[in-house]
Amino acid sequence: MVLRHLSFKTLLVVSLFIVALIPSLALVQTWWQLQQLAEMVNREQKESRALSDLAHVYAEQSDQFERSSRQWAALQEPVFAHNSLVAAQSLQGVAAQLQGIEDGRLQQLAGRLLIWSKQSQALLQTDKPVLAELQRQYAALSGLGGELDSQVRRLAALRKQQWEDSVRENRQQADKVAILSLCIAVLAGLLLAWLLVRPLQRLRDKIGRLALGERGQHWNISAPADILQLTTALSELDGRLAQLEQDKANFFRHVSHELKTPLAAIQEATSLLHDQIPGPLLPAQQEIIGITLSNTRLLRQRVDALLQHDAANWLGRPLAMEEHDLLELVRHAADTMQPLFQQKKLQLRLPASSLRVFVDPAKFRTIIDNLLSNAIRFSPYQGSISVAFGDDAECSWIEVADEGPGIGPQERELVFQPFYTGMPPAGEPAGTGIGLTMVKTFAQLMGGDVECLPVKHGACLRVWWPLLPSGKTEI
Repeated sequence: MVLRHLSFKTLLVVSLFIVALIPSLALVQTWWQLQQLAEMVNREQKESRALSDLAHVYAEQSDQFERSSRQWAALQEPVFAHNSLVAAQSLQGVAAQLQGIEDGRLQQLAGRLLIWSKQSQALLQTDKPVLAELQRQYAALSGLGGELDSQVRRLAALRKQQWEDSVRENRQQADKVAILSLCIAVLAGLLLAWLLVRPLQRLRDKIGRLALGERGQHWNISAPADILQLTTALSELDGRLAQLEQDKANFFRHVSHELKTPLAAIQEATSLLHDQIPGPLLPAQQEIIGITLSNTRLLRQRVDALLQHDAANWLGRPLAMEEHDLLELVRHAADTMQPLFQQKKLQLRLPASSLRVFVDPAKFRTIIDNLLSNAIRFSPYQGSISVAFGDDAECSWIEVADEGPGIGPQERELVFQPFYTGMPPAGEPAGTGIGLTMVKTFAQLMGGDVECLPVKHGACLRVWWPLLPSGKTEI
């Protein structure tokens, strides 16, 4: 495609040139039309002046002809005959000029004036003029003069109407050209903008999917050369990230095997000593073995939690969002924790109605398990745990509230940090500090988050995530 051989800067310059060229061409055409109109006005003004001059000459020579011919008829002086003849010849010249004007009526008038001029010259060349014939020539000349004035006025009005029609037509045509050129410029601008913005939009979408953990995308898009260089670099980055995640997965499996196996052996051996299977122990030895066993169990628990948290960050990014019954998910998670509820005689309060939501079931189960286990851990004996959920125009949410000591304002952000445990409940060891961190991690992977709501008694944790369209959605 042509885009592959051009840079983004070149395309931008070409786009601006094309968008600016179309109105410029319209302006040039309008200027040319104005020039044509100005030339027409010039030409008609010259013609009007010429007709005015001819009418003026006609009037002078008509007066000259009639005055000289009357003097010749009365005095019989040759000089008056000569003056009359000159006037008739001048009127013949006026007729010749009228014939050069492109108007049928004026040309007919010029033909009649030419005939009159020849007749008058023939009459003036006789020895003695006939007064009656001269009278007829005077009348004919007067009629031709009146008709000439009428035709000049008619032609002037006609030329004025033609000029006004031409101006109106040119203005309408200029309006059409301006509107058409504007529409073409807008369409061309939109087309060029689409050609330029579409590759950037596609690239932004691919980068967004890359940020969400989608690997192995198809990076071959139609785009300018410099954007193609960027897509090549992103394609290489995509491959490197996929390789790093594969290496990370292998590392997790290796660490899980290398750490959990010896820890399990140490825990088993310590349990045998604690149970005095090899033989009886002194009280001091039993105390030391008990401390060792407790710390071994705590170490194994923390290693498991750490591996699970890191695996969630690195291996759990691809989501499979499906529609589920939120109340059923909560009930299923609570059923697996019935021994814990019964141990502290806790009451679980669930909403009466259900709600259909789109979640990743595996990750959402981890969120519910950690929220419930955290609430059970900090709830007082014979207390209650409340679960509420709902949705609004933008997101779905679930809240788990307990009647424990609550979370102070200074700890509302700290509790979601890895390995922060805070003050443990009375009679219980410190936790791993990973549970709420995993809740936050999985909530963010689903596009949401978790927050600690301010309440008067106990603690209330809310998890929210965006609404998704119906049906299964792969992210």
